[in-house]
Amino acid sequence: MAATQRGLGSLLAPASVAIVGASDNPDKIGGRPIYYMKRHGYGGRIYPINAQRATVQGETAWARLSDLPDVPDLAIVAVPGEQAVQAVDQCAAMGVGAAIVIAAGFSETGEAGRALQDGMTQRARAAGMRVVGPNSQGMANFGNGAIACFSTMFLEVEPEDGPVAVLSQSGGMSAMMYGLLRQRGIGVRHMHATGNEADVTVAELADAVLDDPDMRAVLLYLESLRDAGQLAAAASKARERGVPLIAVKAGRTPAGSLAAASHTGALANEDRAVQAFFDRHAILRARDPQELARYAELAMRGALPAGRRVVVVSNSGASCVLAADAAHQAGLEVASLAASTQQALAQRLPGFATTDNPVDITAALLSNNGLFGDVLPIIGRDPAADMFVVDIPVAGRGYDVAAFARDTAAFSREAARPVAVVAWQEPVARAFREQGIAVLDDEQQAMGALAALADLRQRWSRTPVNWPARPDAPLPAGSDPFLSEAESLAWLGSQGLPVMPHTLCSDADAAVQAWRAAGTAVAVKACAAQLPHKSEHGLVALGLDSETRVREAVAAQSATLKRLGVRAEGWIVAPMQPALHECALGVNVDPVFGPVVLVGAGGKYVEAMGDVAVLVPPFDEDEVLRRLRSLRIGALLQGVRGEPPADARALAAMAVTLGQAALAAGTTLRSIDINPVRVRADGLGVVAVDALVERAAGSPAG
Repeated sequence: MAATQRGLGSLLAPASVAIVGASDNPDKIGGRPIYYMKRHGYGGRIYPINAQRATVQGETAWARLSDLPDVPDLAIVAVPGEQAVQAVDQCAAMGVGAAIVIAAGFSETGEAGRALQDGMTQRARAAGMRVVGPNSQGMANFGNGAIACFSTMFLEVEPEDGPVAVLSQSGGMSAMMYGLLRQRGIGVRHMHATGNEADVTVAELADAVLDDPDMRAVLLYLESLRDAGQLAAAASKARERGVPLIAVKAGRTPAGSLAAASHTGALANEDRAVQAFFDRHAILRARDPQELARYAELAMRGALPAGRRVVVVSNSGASCVLAADAAHQAGLEVASLAASTQQALAQRLPGFATTDNPVDITAALLSNNGLFGDVLPIIGRDPAADMFVVDIPVAGRGYDVAAFARDTAAFSREAARPVAVVAWQEPVARAFREQGIAVLDDEQQAMGALAALADLRQRWSRTPVNWPARPDAPLPAGSDPFLSEAESLAWLGSQGLPVMPHTLCSDADAAVQAWRAAGTAVAVKACAAQLPHKSEHGLVALGLDSETRVREAVAAQSATLKRLGVRAEGWIVAPMQPALHECALGVNVDPVFGPVVLVGAGGKYVEAMGDVAVLVPPFDEDEVLRRLRSLRIGALLQGVRGEPPADARALAAMAVTLGQAALAAGTTLRSIDINPVRVRADGLGVVAVDALVERAAGSPAG
């Protein structure tokens, strides 16, 4: 068998398909794939496996896999429990390229089911066979009729080949996404459900279907992410080809994550890390399948917007107002039309119409069905227009809706910029969709979809960031999970981060000497790796400006340590650091994404405020600044109420250095918490005042 027919090729374009548990009844799980393949023109060989029948749906049936005249590319395993495991083992032993396991009762049921799944998958992979599922609804390729799937949706909504792929961990959600697209008149070539993802993943399939030159949108439904590297590779390919990769990632909340785990045995991902990963790799995220379908329809109907300026044309003044509000809420700009554009519009529109943007052509449309055809080319020539919304709140008898649609379609082809139509009446929406125009139900949907695609275009336009190689910098060995503050600051300083000048003192005399050397008020902090959070125990004293206060602080902290049964490694004495704002930086090492960097507002209320941005390496200073501007503290950093702007650029540079240091630490690092980072006025830099570095479990002990 040719190499191109093995592995994923056996799933996407099999030359032959065996159905273990084949049924003569097309409404049974083992019967649906045969019915679909025969109905939709599959040209390969179909091998039903059924010991009780001589034929199944007109095809010769075989009692056992071992009776087949040749080795099939693909096997659909439609039998339950232990029979499914035995069938997969048989397929692997005879050299089948891939198997789709429909049976449930594996990792989604708990540890025993996971062990059964893992053993089955390991044996299959050792034999060179790929596995989809278990707990999978199957896969369907309407480009070649290889429909190895039992979904009822293909009976409810007639399939049509098209330039879209739907890839989902959930079978039900794949069918829903397919149905929503077909309702919008969009053909779907690939609809694949990976179930428990014991082997083949959505990310791997995304990379594979992007090799299809006809693909214009790839849509994903994810409940977990296990192979971030594969999805990043798919996103890179999508970007190179100009194909939007659009995803719904469920499990945004703890409740949702728990539900996902019970559904597919998925491992939950921290949602902020998921969003940061999507931002990093230009994967457009939708909140739900309905929004995903809207994004897809608009994305595949035309070019992505080059900017964020929108022009609205409507036959209703109220709709113009609603559209302007929706544009503002979505972060779009209602473009200002040039005087020459407005003059040209005035020559075409009645005197009571509005020629500024939004353009209200009024009810005159009822008596002049050519107004859209007159107005759209005029505004299309205005250099301020990046995208267009045609808003038709009401049309029907007396309106030539077909002409509106033809004129809009002709304009869309000429303009080569996104055009969205708002129309809630089904006959009106249908007329525009038949002309290849994206239709949304209301102004909020239209502006939201346009804004999302503008964001995607902006992400595509950014130069990919690559960090230079950096020497490994493992954390110092030790038996405590945390480095002491002195060790933490020393390691961060060795990696190029700006840390406060400080002295580690052994007793009160040394602390007083350090205060005198500082020549200013100091902070005195007990240093003990066993107590990573000092403030909670009163082990931090600030603004000490006399020998007496320094000695009292050391004495009080010594008493507290004695009461807690903790030995002090010393006292950190550091000059107080003046600054405009307190920020925070941190790192959490995610099991899927690796080091994830957090930056934002700091101080003692950091957890309560939650005003932080999350970034997945590599990233540059400009990306950090963009993310800071999205936070509440972003406005403060720019300077308010007479305050000078803060040195946000230095904070951004520190975030980049921190991310590089975290990668250099490798498997020895679990987390880093730098809070506060004192941010001075612009040009004066930043400094880490307090830091806590956590070793990864299993790191070498000292």
